[in-house]
Amino acid sequence: MTPPQPFKALCSYAYFRTPIFTSFLEELHVGPAQVFGDSGAHSARTLGITLTIPDYAAWCHQHGHRLTLYANLDVIGAPEATWRNQKELEARGLEPIPVFHTGEPWAYLERYLDEGYTYIALGKLLGNPVPDVLAWLDKVFKITRGRAVFHGFGLTVDRALREFPFYSVDSSTWGSGFRFGVIHLFDAASGRWTRVHQRDRQALLQHRDLIRAHHADPLAFASKATQDNTAAAVTAAVAWRRYEAYIRARHGPVAIPPGPHNPVTWGGATAAPGLHLYLAESTTTNLRRAVTGVHTLQQEARA
Repeated sequence: MTPPQPFKALCSYAYFRTPIFTSFLEELHVGPAQVFGDSGAHSARTLGITLTIPDYAAWCHQHGHRLTLYANLDVIGAPEATWRNQKELEARGLEPIPVFHTGEPWAYLERYLDEGYTYIALGKLLGNPVPDVLAWLDKVFKITRGRAVFHGFGLTVDRALREFPFYSVDSSTWGSGFRFGVIHLFDAASGRWTRVHQRDRQALLQHRDLIRAHHADPLAFASKATQDNTAAAVTAAVAWRRYEAYIRARHGPVAIPPGPHNPVTWGGATAAPGLHLYLAESTTTNLRRAVTGVHTLQQEARA
């Protein structure tokens, strides 16, 4: 029997730079868990937070034994600055995953490959037309020719995940549905997503079996009086975990090629084959709720 996948979360320094993060990480790893540490540079700009290499490096060092990997402090639109930050973090004894963005010269991707980076994050994917993203990804995978695998930041475009064998991706979309009163359900048998609006009793009745298959009671979403935010987050986590398993089966195991720079095996860890889908979230509350759903699936897999 294949052992169940651990809980997977992406936590950004921009949101999780307080002392409470230490105890929260310990709580997550009871599961066990894979935690992707990100600088949260894009969020920091939105929040008006200034991130510095020394502070971010200290955070990575402090939590490195609990983080599966951590990303470079990237600078969107400034590939040379991103490269310098990569080297500065390495000079401080760290091994971050490098980041290459849409719109940057292809020579920078070639530079990462020539330097022996075999696991690279792709950024600035959001906000671009889907056909443009697909064409750009096609060129990325053709240039690398199996020399590297990729993490897609915020990549939840279904067609992209079905077409390209990513090693990992992260999604904040997993929480957007229940925030706006929509339940996203994934049917692994058909490979399709279903959207059900909370309080839409006819739709809840129509999809009651699929909702129950996500370990939720349809009545929890039937009215304002019965609305259960925990159940909504659990359902979302279960749906995305099943989607992860579906995409992983579609492409088969995706392994990181050997090389001198591996942010996962740094420190002696083992890099499990992908796909790995990390749930990105800025609050501990919803991640705790998501853990409940994933642990339910783990228990189901062991039964």
